[in-house]
Amino acid sequence: MKDRLLELQVITRSLEEEFRSEEDQTTEPGGQEEQQQAVVFEGEDVAHGIYKEAKEIRRETELLRRDVERLKTQNTRFLTSIRRISAIKRDTNVLGRDIQARAQEIYRNLERLGRHSKDLEQSNNSTSAVVRIARSQYSYLTRAFRQAMSEYNEAELMQREYCMGRIQRQAEIMGKELSMGQIDEMIESGSCSVFTGVVADTRTARSALNEIENRHKELLALESRIKEIQEIFLQIAMLVEEQGCMVDNIEATVTATVDIVVVAEAQLVKAKKYQRSLFYLLSTHGCTNLISCLLCAVVVCIHQDGRVVKALDLRSNGQ
Repeated sequence: MKDRLLELQVITRSLEEEFRSEEDQTTEPGGQEEQQQAVVFEGEDVAHGIYKEAKEIRRETELLRRDVERLKTQNTRFLTSIRRISAIKRDTNVLGRDIQARAQEIYRNLERLGRHSKDLEQSNNSTSAVVRIARSQYSYLTRAFRQAMSEYNEAELMQREYCMGRIQRQAEIMGKELSMGQIDEMIESGSCSVFTGVVADTRTARSALNEIENRHKELLALESRIKEIQEIFLQIAMLVEEQGCMVDNIEATVTATVDIVVVAEAQLVKAKKYQRSLFYLLSTHGCTNLISCLLCAVVVCIHQDGRVVKALDLRSNGQ
């Protein structure tokens, strides 16, 4: 066998020289290599900024929902626990203040994103990709924020109803019936003057009165938190009202899509039915047609064979 190792080495050196020459050709005359540049599409930096803002708002909204869930847990402990009520109350107040501060921050970020979306719509085509991205992110984040605040409102209202019920039951223990309207007046006035004429001479009555006073303080703190957060609820309502037309358009589009899907499903059922019918026709009439064609072919072949035989006989007689 011929040893071709030398030829392989020669080919390898020639390929290396060609590769070096190609690298030298790609070098600029000044001795600097050409720098690779990334392709940047129009509006890509704007879309990146929108996604960054939306990601931050989404993270804060998720933290807000977690705080609301923690508040619900604290309220449940407040309903069931008979010890360390002051510690639970303190934790609840801290959570309420944290929720209010985070909600105000999210609202400011949403306002900034909404202004950015409107500026993009004025400076660009309303159907451009960047404008649609900003609009959809703003709409989605606003709905998520509204949902989180609705859950917070429900948690506070449930706690309020519970405290009013406890005050009503404790008043019954003391022998005094209170309506919800009277309890509301207590909350508005901030005093327990309704129990002025009640003589707390027994241990049970004194315990019930202390319970009423504690629940009354809890209600006052709760009402204070609700009043502080009321402005944010009004601002959320304004945001939702601004997006009313957009939500109506989305709902109309979804409804139209549902109708089209229903029609398409009906057409698919018909197509399957026609397919089964066509298969049945092909399986029955197709076989009949095939047999007929075969019979015709046999007849033609027999006829052609007869003519050939007759021609051969005539030829032989002629000879």
